[in-house]
Amino acid sequence: MINAILSRLKMVDGATVREGFYAQGLAKEQCFIFLQPYTDGFSAVNGRDKYRDDLALQIVAGVTLSRTETPTADLINLVRNIRSSFYKDQRDISKPDWLKGVALIGFKESEPCKYIMPEAHEKHGLAVITLSITQTVEFGEQL
Repeated sequence: MINAILSRLKMVDGATVREGFYAQGLAKEQCFIFLQPYTDGFSAVNGRDKYRDDLALQIVAGVTLSRTETPTADLINLVRNIRSSFYKDQRDISKPDWLKGVALIGFKESEPCKYIMPEAHEKHGLAVITLSITQTVEFGEQL
């Protein structure tokens, strides 16, 4: 599932995509996207059957402020391009067809996108999209 999400994010033109936590020192490109875990909820009736996994992932997207004349527009357009890569031409956006191999119950943005104003010493304008993915998982199943 993580690889499928990363593949979709790589469809965003001009952005470098990384799996892992955002770190200012790693983001040297003009436009970048990080995929990182946020929270994980667990719900099971017993220890044998499939259980419900509520996984939240964060997409941290950013632009380097010193490399653009239009950081506000660039950041908003980056978020729009991410959403297009996920939802464009999907019949049901809560169950995208590109996540076929997952026992998916739901896929959605669980919080409004947050734009983070940089501090004086920071170099990046950031946007954070929080995805909520609910699926059923077998015990011992790995991503």
